[in-house]
Amino acid sequence: MTAPGAPTAAQALLLGRMSAEGEPLLASLPVGGGWIGGAGALAVGPVRLWLAQPQLVGGPSTASVPVGDVGATSLRRRRFGGLAVGLRLGGRDVLLPTRADAADVEAFLRALDAARGDGQRTTS
Repeated sequence: MTAPGAPTAAQALLLGRMSAEGEPLLASLPVGGGWIGGAGALAVGPVRLWLAQPQLVGGPSTASVPVGDVGATSLRRRRFGGLAVGLRLGGRDVLLPTRADAADVEAFLRALDAARGDGQRTTS
């Protein structure tokens, strides 16, 4: 499931990268670009979780991790409004703000949970 509307440039970048790697897209989600600003994206396939994030100089960077390396997932409500996706990666919690609505975030997390083969989910 992809958030409504046309995919962002970051989502399109991840789709192209995943296609080049031969991994089908299960779901994608737009996320904020952190302190740099801009837009990033998360995408999940059957094997890997992908992230595209803006860089200060040049185009966005991409990274991926095996879905088995992703720990608990969560949908978090941000203090001043909006939502964030919570992921446990490499022993630390990562919060990525998103402009997607709760239903789209939940659909993304369900796809990630299905790819991982479990449901380590928390809510807050």
